Amino acid sequence: MNYYRICMVLIALFFCVQSTADISKVVGENHISDRIEIYTVDVRKTYLVNGEKRTINGAFQPSVLLDGQGRIHVFFQARLDSSDDRAEKMIAHVVSTDGGRTYSEPEFIQERPMQTDAMSTYIRKNPNGGERISLLTSLSIDETLDRFEHIDEIQEKLGIDVTNFSRKAATVILEFFSDDGGKSWTRKEHRNVSDRVYQRNGKEYYLAFINLIGQVKRIEEGQHKGRLILSGPLRGDYLPRKDLSRFRMYSSSSSLIYSDDDGETWSFGGVVNDESAFIHNEASAIPVNGGKQILMVRRANSKEVKHKVLHYSNDGGETWEDGFPSTILATRCLQILENYNNYALCSTPGTRGRMKGKIYYSQDAGQTWGQKEIEPSMFSYSTLNRLSGPYLMCAYSQGHHGEFGVSAKIFHIDWLKN
Repeated sequence: MNYYRICMVLIALFFCVQSTADISKVVGENHISDRIEIYTVDVRKTYLVNGEKRTINGAFQPSVLLDGQGRIHVFFQARLDSSDDRAEKMIAHVVSTDGGRTYSEPEFIQERPMQTDAMSTYIRKNPNGGERISLLTSLSIDETLDRFEHIDEIQEKLGIDVTNFSRKAATVILEFFSDDGGKSWTRKEHRNVSDRVYQRNGKEYYLAFINLIGQVKRIEEGQHKGRLILSGPLRGDYLPRKDLSRFRMYSSSSSLIYSDDDGETWSFGGVVNDESAFIHNEASAIPVNGGKQILMVRRANSKEVKHKVLHYSNDGGETWEDGFPSTILATRCLQILENYNNYALCSTPGTRGRMKGKIYYSQDAGQTWGQKEIEPSMFSYSTLNRLSGPYLMCAYSQGHHGEFGVSAKIFHIDWLKN
């Protein structure tokens, strides 16, 4: 190891120790922080977006990342002028340098509003060996082509050359990456990750959309060591089917994408094929059992379903075993998995009204679950991410579509035992 590498390792260790110390102050003796206000919606405040003054009416679907300098980055959907699902969106970015206690004012990582959905962040190396922050989000080709009357308007508003759109592909996966700690961002387009039509249950299946909602996780040991996985819902149906542009009219299922080259390229994994396929959709996945399996949890769409369903994959996400019911309450809201040592953890609302946020935890790879309330008030779409040492962060939208903002709690793993 040369002198430069030794210095870099020592600097990283210093920031890691410093970060853990800062976080421990935020968490305190009770092993859990007070509610942290990451971003509060104020519709009286305007932001300059592509030369126009716009308001943020919803802060939704947060994603959290700890960088090598000990800074906590939070990204979220900034829904412009409305909190509705179909509102134009910017990706907002805020940073904490004091262990998660306070956050910077939001900055946008792209210039133009888009119809992107969820976002998932991860750290990887850039070509020079330094740290790269990457964020993935998905853009529906069908919905984009449906929303604008003229191709020139899409080019103008999204900055994407739609003449290169392939109707064979269901989704353009957009990667935004930064090699300078989040100060500047570059966009990369991943096209044709999935085919439109493929065989499923012996029949042709038409895929309309993939939503990258589950958060990127890395398999750290086992046969697929180093593989990045990212799960989420699909929209599609069996052929024959009219090529509808309104992708929300299709049935839902779940799958994942994966990368074996540290996120440089992505491949489409297996689709859930059992009787639960169209009953559950929004999904998150983590490696369990020393990387030998992947555990997936899926949101229920039917009010009659009492619990969220779980699936295992024994081949890195290529195929999925039949689903089985968990004891995680089947709220019609996203749930996010994370792991820490032998814990599998899941954040989700404790009521169908998106209130009373809970952390579910399992020490047998998802077979049985305990639970603990982390937020007594509003708790909508959330994320659960490891920080440094034994600390984890749960960031969540407040309000059905984040009408009140994004908040968080940071906790020590021992909080689950108290």
